[in-house]
Amino acid sequence: MANRIPNILFAIADDASHMSAYGHKFVNTPHFDRIAAEGILFNNAFTTNPKCAPSRASILTGMHTWQLEEACNHFGVFPCKFKVFPELLEEAGYAVGYTGKGWGPGDWKRGGFVRNPAGPEFNGCFLEPPEQTLISDKDYAANFKAFLESRQAGQPFCFWYGGHEPHRHYKPGEGLRAGKKLADVDVPAYLPDDDIVKSDLLDYAFETEWFDRHLGLIL
Repeated sequence: MANRIPNILFAIADDASHMSAYGHKFVNTPHFDRIAAEGILFNNAFTTNPKCAPSRASILTGMHTWQLEEACNHFGVFPCKFKVFPELLEEAGYAVGYTGKGWGPGDWKRGGFVRNPAGPEFNGCFLEPPEQTLISDKDYAANFKAFLESRQAGQPFCFWYGGHEPHRHYKPGEGLRAGKKLADVDVPAYLPDDDIVKSDLLDYAFETEWFDRHLGLIL
């Protein structure tokens, strides 16, 4: 059998750690759960750095953040001397691109990059977010479609889907207005078990589900 060059979809939510595949009843993420069922679900995983920019720099380079100089900082500079995997794949003939949030927040231009380290940007398609929410107006799925239409016929691709959700801020009550129930929330032991915390967790769950919805559309 001839070697088959794989297409790659990299999907990263912004600050999500609860998916229904892990047994959380207050969030419903069927598309994440599908990937978990068809692939590998990690039950004991760690991040190299719990902040947006340094953790993404680590993902892009395959290096620990303490090896990445200024890129170890939040709102820092990403030095272009560190090779990133979208560049390597592009050199190997892949079409690469990203939608939503790539590497950031920080200054990749001062680091010498000519584009975001995640690849060429595809953020030209927009949508009307749900009312009374702070959901992003970027149409991630439509941007992915635009990316696919831009590549050469038969060209393998690597695409970075970086959702802005479920990052704060939320508009309080997002989850309740969407029909989610306080009774479904299992509050972690380190937080007060009251309706304010439960409602906040439902806001977070609602935005996590928005990320998952676009993951499903992209798949």
